[in-house]
Amino acid sequence: MKNNITNFITSLKAENIKKRGTGFYWTSAILGTISPILFFIVLIVTSTDEIKTEIPANYFQTFINQTVNPFAYFFFPLLIIIIVSRITQLDHKNGGWQLMETQPSNKFSIYFSKFCTVLIANLISIVSFIVVSLFLAWILSFIISIPKTAIMTLPLGFIFHLILRLFLASILITTLQYIISVLIPSFIWSIVIGFFGLLLTVFLEPFNLTPVWYPYKILSKIAANPDGSDVGHWFTFTEYVGITLSIILLYIGFNWYRNKTLKLTFNTTSKLISLLVVLVVFGGLTYWLLRPNQMPDYGKTVFCGKIDSKDKFKTLYIKDNTVQDTIAIIPIKDNEFHFSFDKKVIPDNYTFVIDGKYVGNFFFGEHDSIYLDGQIFNQKSKFKIKGTRLAENQINTVSNEEWSTVSFYLEENKNLEKPDIIINALYKEWKEAMEASVKFKTVDNYIPKNDFTERNRKLITTKYLNMWNDLVKKRAALYPNQKTKGGTQIAEIQKNLSLTDESLLSSKEYFAFLTNELIAKNHNDIDDDAKSILAISQMKSGSFKDKMLYWQISKSIEEASTAKERNDFVAKYITEFSNPNYQRKITYVNKLAESLGKGNPAPAMEAVTIAGKPTTLSTLKGKFIVLDVWATWCGPCKQESPYFEKFAIKYKKQKVQFAAVSTDENIQKWYIAAKTKSKSVLQLHAFDLTKFSKDYDVVSIPRFILIDPNGNFVNAKMPSPSDPAFEMILRKAMQLPDEE
Repeated sequence: MKNNITNFITSLKAENIKKRGTGFYWTSAILGTISPILFFIVLIVTSTDEIKTEIPANYFQTFINQTVNPFAYFFFPLLIIIIVSRITQLDHKNGGWQLMETQPSNKFSIYFSKFCTVLIANLISIVSFIVVSLFLAWILSFIISIPKTAIMTLPLGFIFHLILRLFLASILITTLQYIISVLIPSFIWSIVIGFFGLLLTVFLEPFNLTPVWYPYKILSKIAANPDGSDVGHWFTFTEYVGITLSIILLYIGFNWYRNKTLKLTFNTTSKLISLLVVLVVFGGLTYWLLRPNQMPDYGKTVFCGKIDSKDKFKTLYIKDNTVQDTIAIIPIKDNEFHFSFDKKVIPDNYTFVIDGKYVGNFFFGEHDSIYLDGQIFNQKSKFKIKGTRLAENQINTVSNEEWSTVSFYLEENKNLEKPDIIINALYKEWKEAMEASVKFKTVDNYIPKNDFTERNRKLITTKYLNMWNDLVKKRAALYPNQKTKGGTQIAEIQKNLSLTDESLLSSKEYFAFLTNELIAKNHNDIDDDAKSILAISQMKSGSFKDKMLYWQISKSIEEASTAKERNDFVAKYITEFSNPNYQRKITYVNKLAESLGKGNPAPAMEAVTIAGKPTTLSTLKGKFIVLDVWATWCGPCKQESPYFEKFAIKYKKQKVQFAAVSTDENIQKWYIAAKTKSKSVLQLHAFDLTKFSKDYDVVSIPRFILIDPNGNFVNAKMPSPSDPAFEMILRKAMQLPDEE
């Protein structure tokens, strides 16, 4: 044993002597600096003098997290491919491998001393990356403005953890490249194979086609999750998988090298048994690590958490997304809370609201323990949902919007005369979406529970059945004498969805699907809303009917053109509710719509101008007022703003004031954005955002409101300025003649 260790140390020293003058370690160090240097340059070129208000975070850790992606995803694996090929090719030349075998060192020492030399180079590159990142981040703090909330201490624990994770994740790709380079004498071919494997990751990763054990992907998992485990583990499962697979490959690779050919490597019973033992032990461990996990049920249904903030909060509300019913009122003490549900909770998406200001969404159900980890600073918030629904709440934050051929066909009215083309495309997309719905895993290899997966698959089915119904409607209009048949493909899709699934009623798409099914056989010459309400009123009394009825009556109230129409509609169907709570809620919705009706006084609103002067809407009496309710983070608001400003300039000589009311929580962001706007628009920021949103029923933005000179509503929900109807409504209210 002692001789083996001595041999190994001697071989390792010999390797380091041979590396002198080759720039081997310098290459590792230099390639480790490329990513932070490029990021440093980009930040300097693109920086502004704006000081952003952010959630407090470590400045150095944030910089490293932003630079680790290109390093771990591309530069580091590229370095491994290059240096492994270099170290092996130094001895492939002139029969170096054979010459070494004539020396006192044994083959084990020769083989693994080179391998360890590469691992040392890996570590040098990682440390170089970290050190240069820290140095450039420090330099950057003197060059550009950084958030005042940035924490400037060195995150030593995070740094040590990231170095270890990157090093472990690099072992598998190093092992694979080392085996290839030892077996293939050609320097070029070993690099080509490695580079092809790396490019394969780049091309396949966007399509989620690379398996988690793929050697070139494990490093990219570090890039995607630099903070590591969500559940407190020191390492994630992919790093462990990298180690177990490396042991298997190193065992095979070393024996192949030692015996020269694969045939001689395992040509005896003892060799085969040894191989079998390694495969069973480490292959079985790999299989166990790769097997996805699900969070176990909890003994009761609990919602708890902590809010990291200098402010103190009092109450957290949990609301049902179907009818916005409050299902729990949770007191907050010292910014911590804990609540156990006595009643059954249907697995669904819910909304939490903290003191009426900070809102978030999460999924949970019966026997779940949810932990809300929140940060709130200067009106800015950040929330993480942990607990038994970790995977479900992570997948809800992932955008699943992908290109759809079927949507394109239907939107552009393509191939309507050839329904089979659309049906085949629809079926194919549905199958692919259903298969993709079960592929999500957290960084710790947790997958959603079965109830969520089934619900998700039902919502996918809903989406494609709505496309099918859209196709049927369009073809019925164009080809009234031709029946559109879905065949076995559509029948298979339809089998996956029930018409009485209450857990899906929070989905607008499911509601649209249900109403379409309910009115499909009603051919009377009345509008679809009338058909829907008639069909729902004939359903069996119960919770499902109540929720459907609430959806439809709310929709009809919003679309009603007069107060009489709303009131008559509500009076006719309000008694259909079996639960009195829904009657009260729909009465409130109707009263709110009534308060926003034409001729009713607009609620008082206190605001501040861009000059910091307090003002109210009453100061503008005597003029028409056109309000644009917006926020700096709202994309559609930015698209409509130029149209709004154009009309403000066009009608500035008329008795009308165009005003933009910001709902930004961050006043500084509003101030900077508002300063760039046209002076023809009065820039306002509402004092009490919650009250303003409630009084004016602002549930989405942008929102456009027209108020007459007496302070009464003309139209509380105007079309967007980009819509020609916007100007028509405005000119009619001001009694201006139509333009030619």
